[in-house]
Amino acid sequence: MNLMQGTVNGWQQISPRKLAPMLFLVTLALGEALWIHAHPLVFSGTEPVFWTTLILLSISWIYGYSGRSLALSEMSFYAALWIVTALIGAILTYIFATLNLPLLDAQFTRLDQALGFNWLAFYGFVQQHPLLRAVLTLAYFSGLLQVFFSIIYLSHCARHDRNEELWWSSSIALMLTALLSGLLPAGGTLFFHSVGLENAVHLSHFMALREASLSEFAFGDLKGIVTFPSYHTTIALLLIHAYRQLRLFRWVLALNILMLISTPINGGHYLVDMLGSGVVTVFSIYLTKRVQYFLQR
Repeated sequence: MNLMQGTVNGWQQISPRKLAPMLFLVTLALGEALWIHAHPLVFSGTEPVFWTTLILLSISWIYGYSGRSLALSEMSFYAALWIVTALIGAILTYIFATLNLPLLDAQFTRLDQALGFNWLAFYGFVQQHPLLRAVLTLAYFSGLLQVFFSIIYLSHCARHDRNEELWWSSSIALMLTALLSGLLPAGGTLFFHSVGLENAVHLSHFMALREASLSEFAFGDLKGIVTFPSYHTTIALLLIHAYRQLRLFRWVLALNILMLISTPINGGHYLVDMLGSGVVTVFSIYLTKRVQYFLQR
């Protein structure tokens, strides 16, 4: 077989469309490694991510190049990308938290009040309705499952463009979210109002990073420490966007509306966190379209 011709599927494995995400992640990882090397911050237990990524990329290349299953090739490729992105993004939020800029909880609370949103009243209402609380909790924690379901579903439907769009927009949004969380830090509504602190699992790491009282973190213990902007809001909006004009759109829309409603309570977020995420989402979609246009050329 002529190596330059290959199969159509095989050629896709070495296209800019596949190389660009990997170069993007490698660049971010190198930047983080350089920063960590120069600062007293250690992240251990990341070896499983490396080996899992290597296995998934191998599966993607084998099944794509042989032409045996383009769907399985796409699933493995994007699963690998999402796993690495989650690790890089989590570490990036920890790095930016060390900036230790003044907390803006009081300002965010005043902005919420100016917008007519009473977080304590909403929190109290949800707590008084156990069934509603259970439904919202399930919706809130469905984000990760939705992402991996989407990888499988969009690959099976041969909507590789949507897989690509969802990953790029989510990755760009995650980098922007990490940066903004460092520049505009907050402890969150649970912290500010001193309620439901048992659910504020992010506080121990968040405060330790700000106070430089803890410098080593295990991969399995990493928390979502971002308050502003809300990445849960971004993921919900991007999932809705990814399923536009697809058969499951109505179901995805309904589930993610529930996720959005649950975010202030389960995520301890201000309304302004969600509004800020809306801006991040729109900007990420715009940048993703520019990236896709560039890669297609």
